[in-house]
Amino acid sequence: MLPLALVLVLILIAAYFLNDRELMSPSVLFSGSFAFSGLWALAYAQKWSLEPSSLTVTVLIFGGVEFVLVAVFIHMFFRFVRSKKMANNNRLEQSTNYDAYSENKRDSIQPFTVAPWKLVAIITVLVVGILYTIYSIKKIGVGMSLGDAIYYVRVQTIFVINGNTLPRTVTIMRNFSLSCGFFFGYLLARERLYFHKTSISNVVIVLLAVVTTLLMGDRTEMVVILIAIFCFYYCLSRGQKGWSRQKNGRFIASTLAVGVVVLLAFPEIAELLGRESDAGSNSFDYLSVYIGAEIKNLDIFLRNAVIPVPSTMWGSQTFVNILPWFAKIFNFTLSGEGLTLPYQTVNGVYLGNVYTTYYAYLYDFGLLGVFTLIPVMAGISQSFFERIISIKDPKRVPYSFLIYSNIVSSLVLSFFSNKFFEQIFSRTFILIILFWVFLNVFIFGFKFQRSDNT
Repeated sequence: MLPLALVLVLILIAAYFLNDRELMSPSVLFSGSFAFSGLWALAYAQKWSLEPSSLTVTVLIFGGVEFVLVAVFIHMFFRFVRSKKMANNNRLEQSTNYDAYSENKRDSIQPFTVAPWKLVAIITVLVVGILYTIYSIKKIGVGMSLGDAIYYVRVQTIFVINGNTLPRTVTIMRNFSLSCGFFFGYLLARERLYFHKTSISNVVIVLLAVVTTLLMGDRTEMVVILIAIFCFYYCLSRGQKGWSRQKNGRFIASTLAVGVVVLLAFPEIAELLGRESDAGSNSFDYLSVYIGAEIKNLDIFLRNAVIPVPSTMWGSQTFVNILPWFAKIFNFTLSGEGLTLPYQTVNGVYLGNVYTTYYAYLYDFGLLGVFTLIPVMAGISQSFFERIISIKDPKRVPYSFLIYSNIVSSLVLSFFSNKFFEQIFSRTFILIILFWVFLNVFIFGFKFQRSDNT
């Protein structure tokens, strides 16, 4: 396991320097997630009898290198296009007044003003949504504690297609709450960075969004919102400085500090959500299941399964969240099995049922899935990253920022599971985007922007 962990770290280092030391660039996030997981798995290699097979090593190394190369190629292309455009326009780059121009741009940034009644209306909707969600969950889990009822509903939701017994209204309100978490998370980061203040209303809305996600039994979505806010703050800060090179030590330190706090809180949150059986061991053993065991589980899968696994439905694991929508549109029947994620135990040690993002590709398409889907991930991710680099002082919340913040979380959690295609390629995400459009119109009105501000 040691050679694999070292190679994963080397891929991260290469990605960091090939992408101009941009911490929020897709290949740094993707390779960083596997380097982090690999080091954690290395610490437990003996306990788990982890000696990755040649196929496991090939998948992890080839996938990481492929992602980095595709992302770097796209980055070089966009950088060439931007340079050519700036040269043709003969603006800024050859002028010694660039710093003064940047200062004027920063001075011209104005705070977003949101009418108090609109904030009250949104907070009211979110509070009503929370109360209605609790009522619906307790109605299903009759006689159960709230934590047990949450866990019961979550199991049905994840592992059975169309198995969500909650009313459709609860799902819609949850998606609206999530969209508010990202939307007002952007406003929170922008306000803090540019004007050094924090609106209580923005904080309240973000916290209510987090509470809603926890009521659905999903701690991951809480992490996704927190990652999004970090993404907003970092990218706005870099944009404020013209995306010039900077020292990343302070940001890395603060990110690690917040990450440690969130990880240490996981066992306690698990107990609140009715998952005491998962949280029985000490904190480090518990976290190892969520951070390092994915590599061991992937290795178990590749050693024992024939890939691709015979399935009655094309892409049943990779596109699990978009297939039900296609089934309704094109009138075909889905099997009711949902995700196939068997729980694993090694040497009497519980390892959960997480297998990295590669599991779904290998399950559905074999090695061809890794060869083809990793470039798709890298291409989409890098294109959105290049897009936000070009955004200049938008007059409303930019959709590119909001979408990329979700891409960032899916890349950071790639070591965990197939978050990219589950999270981005889903009917839920389309609905969230529509809610973002509504929030922009509701908050800022109908103000049409130039194309480089969206």
